[in-house]
Amino acid sequence: MHTTKTKILVAALRLFNQQGLVNVRLQQIADEAGISVGNLAYHYYSKEAIVNSLDQELSELIAPFIAKDRLFLSLMDFDNHLARYYHLLRDYSFCFIDLLELKRAYPKLYKKQNDYISQITQQIENWFIANVERGLIQPAIRPKHYQIIAHTIWMIITFWMTQPIDKGLPEERERVFKEAVWSQVLPYLTKSGRLEFDVMIERLLDSYAP
Repeated sequence: MHTTKTKILVAALRLFNQQGLVNVRLQQIADEAGISVGNLAYHYYSKEAIVNSLDQELSELIAPFIAKDRLFLSLMDFDNHLARYYHLLRDYSFCFIDLLELKRAYPKLYKKQNDYISQITQQIENWFIANVERGLIQPAIRPKHYQIIAHTIWMIITFWMTQPIDKGLPEERERVFKEAVWSQVLPYLTKSGRLEFDVMIERLLDSYAP
């Protein structure tokens, strides 16, 4: 059975994701949770307290797979990581989509989100560099090339979260999301990398189709 605090956080997260952080009031959260505003205030004295609790949840979920020692070398490892990014950012989309609002109202949280973004883009860049060494990715054609590609992939990931959450079946949305990211990788695969992609990733993406 959910505790009242859990009900509040679940309701707030759903509303923040759907309507945007700035557009949600405590009364709406209370209504969504099925409790009175007074009951909500007993557990969370402000909207900021709710946001801080949700950020703590996100921190605990994201920490294991953005750790500096977390390696994912193969193409399949990267695809699995994309699934993790997708589900995490989908479930906590307001934390990343509403960065401007966080910067204005919650500067400490804004800095944390920026740190997450920096770690994720660095992780993607490291994956490119590691697979250049493995012969699956072509050498960079100019300085910081894969740093730029990693940032482009992050922008695709973030933009994807702005789409309607009810657009298509869950499996189909994840497949199209992955294809959008892989489209940034495909031009840089070597012959060996393309063979590994065709054998492992292409088949996996096809399995998502209805």
